[in-house]
Amino acid sequence: MGAQEYDYEINAYAVYFDVVTPDQVEETIEIDLTSHTNLSQYVIYTDYPVEDPRAVLDLPSGVKPVNVTVKEVLGGTNAIYMYFPTLGPGESARIRLTFTTRGMITEDEGKNQFTYYIRFSQPVGLFHMQLVVPKGYAVLSPIIPSPDRVESSTSRLLLEWTRRDLRAGDEFYFIVGFSGEITAPSQPSPLFYAGTFLAGLLIGGGSVYGYILYRERKHEEEKTHLRSDEEKILALLREGPVLQSELADKLGVSKAKVSIILREMEGKGLITRVKEGRTYRVFLKE
Repeated sequence: MGAQEYDYEINAYAVYFDVVTPDQVEETIEIDLTSHTNLSQYVIYTDYPVEDPRAVLDLPSGVKPVNVTVKEVLGGTNAIYMYFPTLGPGESARIRLTFTTRGMITEDEGKNQFTYYIRFSQPVGLFHMQLVVPKGYAVLSPIIPSPDRVESSTSRLLLEWTRRDLRAGDEFYFIVGFSGEITAPSQPSPLFYAGTFLAGLLIGGGSVYGYILYRERKHEEEKTHLRSDEEKILALLREGPVLQSELADKLGVSKAKVSIILREMEGKGLITRVKEGRTYRVFLKE
């Protein structure tokens, strides 16, 4: 399908996550698009809560307000509707949406784990994702996929991923482990935070060199990490088919993590999924 067959072309799509606490994450989504028709609304779907949403439309002529409405749809998914001044064919603009959310960070074996899943229904020129973790936390394995950029400072840890020329149907899974909050000395030096970050890498990979090797064997690490959850899902499915939207509650993990695990299990031929509304019914493969 060519770009003209869509109502708009997505030149760039960026997602920024700012972890305030494990129970509070500030999410910002920026979509740079060019309209092919008269466009006055954009919809984003998310499996996580949406609190205090606000959005603006950046145009060459200035910034315009965007009206935001959130509605829950089938399966507990939230639809974020954004209404803005009509863009005519050939007009470009940037939509910037910010809201507070939670649920994408869970505790796993004594450490926090951030999980996020995204799938694109049409081509995207550039996709960028950024995760910012506040000072006092150390990054641990797993980190999937390996970030394109990691930066540490006295105030934060920053991880970035960038992908180009995406096709319709392309999807990405992100998993980042990090330690619980670390209590700093009353007047820490910058070296303390640098040491905290390096300690996280040492714990996660055994050494800085081990962290580099981890990038090369990340697929095998992912399988090892997800295996225990796979066993729990198999046990549930032996009792009968289960809706994918219910598995997160039964396992006590995020919906994004469940999606990651099920994709792995489906690829191994352990399960099958049948579309049911906006979710899937999961069956144990005979």
